[in-house]
Amino acid sequence: MKLAPGAPLAASLVFDDDTAAVPVGRLAMAGGLAQLEWSSELIAAALPVSALLYPPEPGLHPARSRDFEGLHGFLSDSLPEGWGYLVMRRRLSKLGVSIDALSPLDRLALVGDHGRGALTYQPATAPPPEVKTLDLDALAAESTAILAGHEGELADTLATLAGGSGGARPKVHVGFDAEGRISVSEGETAAGHEAWIVKFAAANDPPDIGPIEAAYAAMALAAGLEMAPYRLLPSKSGPGYFATRRFDRPQPGQRLHMVSLSGAVEAPWRTPASYDLFLRATQAITRHADDLHAAFRRMVFNVLASNRDDHTRQHSYLMDARGQWRLAPAYDLTYSAGPGGEHYLDIEGEGRNPRRDQVRALGRRHGLSNRLIDAIIDEVHAAVADWARFAGEAGVTTASRTEILAAHRAVAAGF
Repeated sequence: MKLAPGAPLAASLVFDDDTAAVPVGRLAMAGGLAQLEWSSELIAAALPVSALLYPPEPGLHPARSRDFEGLHGFLSDSLPEGWGYLVMRRRLSKLGVSIDALSPLDRLALVGDHGRGALTYQPATAPPPEVKTLDLDALAAESTAILAGHEGELADTLATLAGGSGGARPKVHVGFDAEGRISVSEGETAAGHEAWIVKFAAANDPPDIGPIEAAYAAMALAAGLEMAPYRLLPSKSGPGYFATRRFDRPQPGQRLHMVSLSGAVEAPWRTPASYDLFLRATQAITRHADDLHAAFRRMVFNVLASNRDDHTRQHSYLMDARGQWRLAPAYDLTYSAGPGGEHYLDIEGEGRNPRRDQVRALGRRHGLSNRLIDAIIDEVHAAVADWARFAGEAGVTTASRTEILAAHRAVAAGF
């Protein structure tokens, strides 16, 4: 599982299965920091792969800090964390390998070409296990067992299907064809199948977390946010599983390069930050007023809908083969009380109870007119006020519907 001593790790961008990969560069570790040498092809193309911090210029570019395991922030996005890290650790343990003994580059080699976005790494060192089942109910039960410290015969399947997953909730990567048939494969989805993510409940989630996230997705769309297509998949027992199409896989066989806000500006997600940072980064990376407005609208939605799990890994950017960056659709939107009742991203220094005047002040600082700010707030407020309808249509339980409605009303009263 380890790279040969002194062997560099090569990174490439694969935008389309039918075109040649774009060499990105070579990586090696020195003094606990990754050293990146951009390829001559990338320098000539002037592709802004890191989004902000590491321009494609000749020479060695060391990582700026050890905050991301000594990696460059945009590269650390490729590493699985949360659920993906858990299943990778368990899979390696069965092979007699401790993940703690692997360097960050060894872990990137384990990702190979199965990660998020368009970045791939060579040599790829993870042996692909066989996929044994398409039974989502069985996989959901197995994910619950793994979270509880146990595992069964489907653990290898979950490890394969998790890919480069992030976040705490168990999830698998699958494919759907035009008739809605589901498929899985070791690596990218089967030909003619769209790439989707199916989520299961984490240990601290309510049983109806799937319907809750579906209701939030419908509410976000009504509020004017961009969301990837989604669906609620039925289960043999229980409320069903939330599934969403992968926006880093726009078409079968195609990929977009993806970098999170955390990776782009190297702001660790566990560290509280600000929506001012999010808006400034969006303007600097995409240079599109529409994206700035979309980021502002997402901020307003997260406040009024009480989605306080809004840290720097919960916002991302997508780059196409021409090097054009855009804000990625919103994702992982759901009710969350947040750490200590606070948003991860504050508004004018306020994380617990952001007010309308603070939202307006931040918007004005970024060039938004009072008219536009108030229109966005009113549109989002109208959608969130319709929570009961969205929840009912998605099958959210009465208990969850009531709890979330109370949270929305409390936010509105202080807003």
